[in-house]
Amino acid sequence: MVNTMHEPLHPVQIEGFKRMTPAQKLRMVADLYEAGIQLRVAGLRLKHPDWPTERLELEARRSLLYAGT
Repeated sequence: MVNTMHEPLHPVQIEGFKRMTPAQKLRMVADLYEAGIQLRVAGLRLKHPDWPTERLELEARRSLLYAGT
């Protein structure tokens, strides 16, 4: 797991991740991604209050699709 925040993981966190099943880890990543989408939607809503929710969500997902590249 890559820690892009450059903060060392606490040993308790490391042990917790080791005990998680692959499915639990995948669920955690999916939940974090969805939280990122919702934060992006909120930011876009401030800039574009006239956009419908569907467009906000589409643009949020599109903007995050290649965010790490």
